[in-house]
Amino acid sequence: MLSPILTDNPPQVCLGIVILIQDITEAKIVDRSKDEFFSIASHELRTPLTAIRGNTSMILEYYSKAVEDPELKAMIDDIHESSIRLINIVNDFLNVSRLEQGKMDFDKKEFKIDELISEVIAEYKTTGSQKNLSIEYIDTLLPPPVMADSDKTRQILTNLIGNALKFTNEGGIKIATMVSGKFVNVSVSDTGRGIPLKQQGLLFRRFQQAGENLFTRDTVGGTGLGLYISRLMIEGMGGKIWVEKSEEGKGSTFSFSLPIVKTK
Repeated sequence: MLSPILTDNPPQVCLGIVILIQDITEAKIVDRSKDEFFSIASHELRTPLTAIRGNTSMILEYYSKAVEDPELKAMIDDIHESSIRLINIVNDFLNVSRLEQGKMDFDKKEFKIDELISEVIAEYKTTGSQKNLSIEYIDTLLPPPVMADSDKTRQILTNLIGNALKFTNEGGIKIATMVSGKFVNVSVSDTGRGIPLKQQGLLFRRFQQAGENLFTRDTVGGTGLGLYISRLMIEGMGGKIWVEKSEEGKGSTFSFSLPIVKTK
């Protein structure tokens, strides 16, 4: 940091410059060590959790008659569901570690975003019906193919639509696409509780917990990482993600963009 030394009385004359040099090597090493520990610990946690999930799944599927006690079955169900939630949390940690270190691969290929949207909507039809919520895709104009990683785009859509369903009790969810320059914009709108204006700027940051509404607006088990991961993934594919609009008591619209396939 450079700071000039000036005389008090005008006209001010520069007498010299103070140079402040701070060695941040140790801090960088500590940060790197934390990231490496984060990644290794997540890997080590996932192995036993996967075994727990697999074994409880087998018990529920193949030995259901042997587990006649309803309380015991309920306990096994709880263990199974808890293992799934914990695996999702661990996967979040691993994704963040890979994304922040630039170690996540993006399999960018041409695909039709409208078809992917329809597939994700189909996966949520049952959940929507249980809450008496409609889920619609507004496809007035067929969008051109995009160049991105379809699996990661599916994860982003799943997060946004899942969030919308979670925080909407009446009305429904609408997904729309539009072309904006060299990008296709995808928007997910709901008629839910909305997000306070002062919290909207924090949504895509790491581990932000600005109140219950913001912290839990995350379908991945309460890590506070769902939207942060979505942002890193979108940016890794050359796009952007943002809050289009949100009003308390009226709902929210989240949008993201993906590059259109270049024509030869």
